[in-house]
Amino acid sequence: MIRIDISRAIPPRLGAYLLGIIPGVFFEASVAIGDPHFAASVVCRVREIYAFGPYTLLVLFLASGLLVGQGFSLAAWIADLLIASAFALWRYAIRITFGSQWLDRRFGKLQGIPPKRNSFIRLLSRLIFWARGREYSVEARPVLKCLYVAVERLLKVRYGIDVGRDMQRDDIEWGVWYSVLGKPLKGFQEASMSSRVFLGCGLAGFTAVYALSALRGRYFIALCIIFTFAGCFTSVDLARWRFNPVKRSIARLRSILLELSEASTMAEKPSSDSGKGASIDANDGE
Repeated sequence: MIRIDISRAIPPRLGAYLLGIIPGVFFEASVAIGDPHFAASVVCRVREIYAFGPYTLLVLFLASGLLVGQGFSLAAWIADLLIASAFALWRYAIRITFGSQWLDRRFGKLQGIPPKRNSFIRLLSRLIFWARGREYSVEARPVLKCLYVAVERLLKVRYGIDVGRDMQRDDIEWGVWYSVLGKPLKGFQEASMSSRVFLGCGLAGFTAVYALSALRGRYFIALCIIFTFAGCFTSVDLARWRFNPVKRSIARLRSILLELSEASTMAEKPSSDSGKGASIDANDGE
Protein backbone atom coordinates (compact mmCIF):
# COMPACT_ATOMS: atom_id res chain seq x y z
CA MET A 1 0.00 0.00 0.00
CA ILE A 2 1.33 3.45 -0.94
CA ARG A 3 0.95 6.08 1.77
CA ILE A 4 1.33 9.75 0.97
CA ASP A 5 1.91 12.19 3.81
CA ILE A 6 0.85 15.72 2.79
CA SER A 7 0.96 17.18 6.30
CA ARG A 8 4.27 18.89 5.60
CA ALA A 9 3.07 20.30 2.29
CA ILE A 10 0.12 22.09 3.90
CA PRO A 11 0.92 25.23 5.93
CA PRO A 12 0.10 24.76 9.64
CA ARG A 13 -2.20 27.80 9.80
CA LEU A 14 -3.87 27.47 6.40
CA GLY A 15 -7.29 27.12 8.00
CA ALA A 16 -7.02 30.59 9.52
CA TYR A 17 -6.66 32.08 6.04
CA LEU A 18 -9.33 29.87 4.47
CA LEU A 19 -11.87 31.03 7.06
CA GLY A 20 -12.00 34.30 5.17
CA ILE A 21 -14.18 32.55 2.62
CA ILE A 22 -17.15 32.65 5.04
CA PRO A 23 -17.63 36.46 5.18
CA GLY A 24 -16.80 36.69 1.46
CA VAL A 25 -19.45 34.13 0.50
CA PHE A 26 -21.91 35.81 2.87
CA PHE A 27 -21.32 39.16 1.17
CA GLU A 28 -21.66 37.79 -2.36
CA ALA A 29 -24.74 35.77 -1.44
CA SER A 30 -26.30 38.86 0.13
CA VAL A 31 -25.62 40.88 -3.01
CA ALA A 32 -27.06 38.09 -5.17
CA ILE A 33 -30.21 37.91 -3.04
CA GLY A 34 -30.60 41.69 -2.86
CA ASP A 35 -30.13 42.21 -6.61
CA PRO A 36 -30.68 38.91 -8.51
CA HIS A 37 -30.70 40.65 -11.90
CA PHE A 38 -27.17 41.93 -11.30
CA ALA A 39 -26.00 38.44 -10.31
CA ALA A 40 -27.62 36.90 -13.38
CA SER A 41 -26.05 39.52 -15.66
CA VAL A 42 -22.60 38.79 -14.20
CA VAL A 43 -23.01 35.05 -14.84
CA CYS A 44 -24.24 35.67 -18.39
CA ARG A 45 -21.28 37.95 -19.17
CA VAL A 46 -18.84 35.36 -17.88
CA ARG A 47 -20.45 32.60 -19.97
CA GLU A 48 -20.40 34.78 -23.08
CA ILE A 49 -16.62 35.01 -22.87
CA TYR A 50 -15.75 31.66 -21.28
CA ALA A 51 -17.90 28.56 -21.64
CA PHE A 52 -17.68 27.55 -18.01
CA GLY A 53 -19.75 24.73 -16.57
CA PRO A 54 -21.69 24.85 -13.31
CA TYR A 55 -18.88 23.33 -11.21
CA THR A 56 -16.33 25.76 -12.63
CA LEU A 57 -18.66 28.66 -11.82
CA LEU A 58 -19.00 27.32 -8.29
CA VAL A 59 -15.21 27.20 -7.92
CA LEU A 60 -14.94 30.75 -9.24
CA PHE A 61 -17.64 31.86 -6.83
CA LEU A 62 -15.78 30.34 -3.87
CA ALA A 63 -12.45 31.76 -5.03
CA SER A 64 -13.90 35.25 -5.39
CA GLY A 65 -15.54 34.84 -1.97
CA LEU A 66 -12.16 33.95 -0.48
CA LEU A 67 -10.56 36.98 -2.12
CA VAL A 68 -13.27 39.39 -0.98
CA GLY A 69 -13.46 37.80 2.46
CA GLN A 70 -9.79 38.48 3.14
CA GLY A 71 -10.60 42.18 3.24
CA PHE A 72 -13.35 41.68 5.81
CA SER A 73 -11.10 39.35 7.82
CA LEU A 74 -8.42 42.02 7.85
CA ALA A 75 -10.96 44.59 9.02
CA ALA A 76 -12.09 42.20 11.76
CA TRP A 77 -8.47 41.68 12.82
CA ILE A 78 -8.00 45.46 13.06
CA ALA A 79 -11.17 45.73 15.17
CA ASP A 80 -9.89 42.95 17.43
CA LEU A 81 -6.58 44.77 17.77
CA LEU A 82 -8.37 48.01 18.65
CA ILE A 83 -10.37 46.25 21.37
CA ALA A 84 -7.19 44.78 22.87
CA SER A 85 -5.49 48.19 22.64
CA ALA A 86 -8.43 49.81 24.45
CA PHE A 87 -8.09 47.29 27.30
CA ALA A 88 -4.33 47.87 27.41
CA LEU A 89 -4.84 51.64 27.52
CA TRP A 90 -7.42 51.25 30.28
CA ARG A 91 -5.01 49.08 32.26
CA TYR A 92 -2.18 51.56 31.77
CA ALA A 93 -4.40 54.46 32.85
CA ILE A 94 -5.27 52.60 36.06
CA ARG A 95 -1.61 51.77 36.66
CA ILE A 96 -0.43 55.39 36.43
CA THR A 97 -3.33 56.86 38.43
CA PHE A 98 -4.96 54.92 41.26
CA GLY A 99 -2.53 51.98 41.10
CA SER A 100 0.64 54.09 41.16
CA GLN A 101 3.23 54.09 43.91
CA TRP A 102 3.22 57.85 44.38
CA LEU A 103 -0.54 57.91 45.03
CA ASP A 104 -0.13 55.11 47.54
CA ARG A 105 2.53 57.10 49.41
CA ARG A 106 0.48 60.29 49.26
CA PHE A 107 -2.53 58.40 50.52
CA GLY A 108 -0.52 57.15 53.49
CA LYS A 109 0.45 60.70 54.36
CA LEU A 110 -3.09 61.96 53.80
CA GLN A 111 -4.58 59.24 55.97
CA GLY A 112 -2.34 60.12 58.87
CA ILE A 113 -1.91 58.48 62.27
CA PRO A 114 -4.40 57.61 63.64
CA PRO A 115 -6.19 56.90 60.31
CA LYS A 116 -8.98 59.25 59.33
CA ARG A 117 -12.46 57.82 58.79
CA ASN A 118 -14.24 60.34 56.55
CA SER A 119 -16.07 59.40 53.35
CA PHE A 120 -13.38 60.76 51.00
CA ILE A 121 -10.65 58.65 52.62
CA ARG A 122 -12.83 55.53 52.42
CA LEU A 123 -13.67 56.11 48.76
CA LEU A 124 -10.04 56.75 47.85
CA SER A 125 -8.94 53.68 49.79
CA ARG A 126 -11.39 51.47 47.89
CA LEU A 127 -10.24 52.89 44.55
CA ILE A 128 -6.57 52.29 45.39
CA PHE A 129 -7.28 48.78 46.64
CA TRP A 130 -9.25 47.99 43.48
CA ALA A 131 -6.54 49.43 41.21
CA ARG A 132 -3.74 47.57 43.01
CA GLY A 133 -5.74 44.36 42.64
CA ARG A 134 -5.65 44.74 38.84
CA GLU A 135 -1.87 44.20 38.93
CA TYR A 136 -1.17 42.32 42.15
CA SER A 137 -4.08 40.01 42.81
CA VAL A 138 -4.07 37.91 45.97
CA GLU A 139 -6.11 35.22 44.20
CA ALA A 140 -3.38 34.83 41.55
CA ARG A 141 -0.66 33.90 44.05
CA PRO A 142 -1.49 30.15 44.30
CA VAL A 143 -1.79 29.98 40.51
CA LEU A 144 1.61 31.65 40.14
CA LYS A 145 3.07 29.15 42.59
CA CYS A 146 1.78 26.24 40.49
CA LEU A 147 3.01 28.01 37.36
CA TYR A 148 6.47 28.36 38.90
CA VAL A 149 6.66 24.63 39.66
CA ALA A 150 5.38 23.66 36.18
CA VAL A 151 7.86 25.92 34.37
CA GLU A 152 10.75 24.64 36.49
CA ARG A 153 9.78 21.05 35.68
CA LEU A 154 9.37 21.79 31.96
CA LEU A 155 12.77 23.45 31.71
CA LYS A 156 14.40 20.46 33.36
CA VAL A 157 12.54 17.72 31.41
CA ARG A 158 12.48 19.15 27.89
CA TYR A 159 15.40 21.57 27.70
CA GLY A 160 17.72 20.27 30.41
CA ILE A 161 17.89 23.67 32.14
CA ASP A 162 18.18 23.74 35.92
CA VAL A 163 17.20 27.23 37.05
CA GLY A 164 17.98 26.52 40.70
CA ARG A 165 16.15 27.42 43.85
CA ASP A 166 17.87 30.75 44.51
CA MET A 167 15.63 32.72 42.12
CA GLN A 168 12.59 34.40 43.57
CA ARG A 169 9.20 33.58 42.10
CA ASP A 170 8.30 37.19 41.37
CA ASP A 171 11.52 38.07 39.49
CA ILE A 172 11.47 39.49 35.99
CA GLU A 173 13.28 36.39 34.69
CA TRP A 174 10.29 34.21 35.49
CA GLY A 175 8.02 36.51 33.53
CA VAL A 176 10.25 35.93 30.50
CA TRP A 177 10.03 32.14 30.93
CA TYR A 178 6.25 32.34 31.26
CA SER A 179 5.93 34.32 28.02
CA VAL A 180 8.08 32.06 25.80
CA LEU A 181 7.14 28.59 27.05
CA GLY A 182 3.92 26.63 26.57
CA LYS A 183 1.79 25.30 23.73
CA PRO A 184 -0.99 27.42 22.18
CA LEU A 185 -4.38 26.49 23.60
CA LYS A 186 -6.86 25.31 20.98
CA GLY A 187 -9.77 26.85 22.84
CA PHE A 188 -8.30 30.35 22.62
CA GLN A 189 -7.31 29.86 18.98
CA GLU A 190 -10.80 28.70 18.05
CA ALA A 191 -12.39 31.57 19.99
CA SER A 192 -10.13 34.10 18.26
CA MET A 193 -10.89 32.71 14.79
CA SER A 194 -14.62 32.51 15.47
CA SER A 195 -14.70 36.11 16.71
CA ARG A 196 -13.04 37.30 13.51
CA VAL A 197 -15.39 35.22 11.35
CA PHE A 198 -18.49 36.57 13.12
CA LEU A 199 -17.22 40.13 13.03
CA GLY A 200 -16.23 39.74 9.37
CA CYS A 201 -19.71 38.49 8.50
CA GLY A 202 -21.23 41.45 10.33
CA LEU A 203 -19.03 43.91 8.44
CA ALA A 204 -19.80 42.14 5.16
CA GLY A 205 -23.52 42.37 5.86
CA PHE A 206 -23.39 46.08 6.67
CA THR A 207 -21.34 46.68 3.51
CA ALA A 208 -23.98 44.88 1.47
CA VAL A 209 -26.70 46.95 3.16
CA TYR A 210 -24.82 50.13 2.25
CA ALA A 211 -24.43 49.00 -1.37
CA LEU A 212 -27.99 47.72 -1.95
CA SER A 213 -31.13 49.43 -0.73
CA ALA A 214 -33.13 46.21 -1.16
CA LEU A 215 -31.32 44.67 1.82
CA ARG A 216 -32.29 47.47 4.21
CA GLY A 217 -34.87 45.41 5.98
CA ARG A 218 -35.10 44.88 9.70
CA TYR A 219 -34.48 41.12 9.49
CA PHE A 220 -31.24 41.38 7.54
CA ILE A 221 -30.00 44.31 9.64
CA ALA A 222 -30.81 42.36 12.80
CA LEU A 223 -28.78 39.42 11.44
CA CYS A 224 -25.82 41.73 10.79
CA ILE A 225 -26.11 43.19 14.29
CA ILE A 226 -26.12 39.69 15.79
CA PHE A 227 -22.97 38.73 13.87
CA THR A 228 -21.21 41.96 14.88
CA PHE A 229 -22.26 41.65 18.52
CA ALA A 230 -21.10 38.02 18.68
CA GLY A 231 -17.69 38.92 17.25
CA CYS A 232 -17.20 41.93 19.52
CA PHE A 233 -18.40 40.02 22.59
CA THR A 234 -15.92 37.19 21.95
CA SER A 235 -13.08 39.67 21.37
CA VAL A 236 -13.90 41.51 24.59
CA ASP A 237 -14.04 38.23 26.51
CA LEU A 238 -10.62 37.20 25.16
CA ALA A 239 -9.21 40.62 26.08
CA ARG A 240 -10.54 40.20 29.62
CA TRP A 241 -8.73 36.85 29.85
CA ARG A 242 -5.49 38.47 28.67
CA PHE A 243 -5.56 41.37 31.14
CA ASN A 244 -7.01 39.63 34.20
CA PRO A 245 -4.12 38.44 36.41
CA VAL A 246 -5.90 35.29 37.63
CA LYS A 247 -7.31 34.21 34.26
CA ARG A 248 -4.08 35.05 32.46
CA SER A 249 -2.07 32.94 34.92
CA ILE A 250 -4.50 30.03 34.58
CA ALA A 251 -4.24 30.17 30.77
CA ARG A 252 -0.44 30.18 31.00
CA LEU A 253 -0.53 27.25 33.41
CA ARG A 254 -2.69 25.25 30.99
CA SER A 255 -0.31 25.92 28.09
CA ILE A 256 2.73 24.99 30.22
CA LEU A 257 1.09 21.76 31.39
CA LEU A 258 0.18 20.88 27.80
CA GLU A 259 3.79 21.24 26.67
CA LEU A 260 5.00 19.41 29.78
CA SER A 261 2.73 16.44 29.04
CA GLU A 262 4.06 16.24 25.48
CA ALA A 263 7.64 16.49 26.73
CA SER A 264 7.06 13.72 29.29
CA THR A 265 5.53 11.49 26.61
CA MET A 266 8.48 12.07 24.29
CA ALA A 267 10.90 11.30 27.13
CA GLU A 268 9.14 8.02 27.93
CA LYS A 269 9.18 6.74 24.32
CA PRO A 270 12.98 6.28 23.99
CA SER A 271 13.15 4.35 27.27
CA SER A 272 10.31 2.03 26.23
CA ASP A 273 11.88 1.51 22.79
CA SER A 274 15.23 0.63 24.34
CA GLY A 275 13.52 -1.87 26.62
CA LYS A 276 11.84 -3.55 23.68
CA GLY A 277 15.14 -3.76 21.80
CA ALA A 278 16.87 -5.43 24.75
CA SER A 279 14.17 -8.11 25.00
CA ILE A 280 14.38 -8.87 21.28
CA ASP A 281 18.14 -9.27 21.42
CA ALA A 282 17.86 -11.66 24.36
CA ASN A 283 15.39 -13.84 22.51
CA ASP A 284 17.57 -13.87 19.41
CA GLY A 285 20.57 -15.00 21.47
CA GLU A 286 18.65 -17.95 22.81
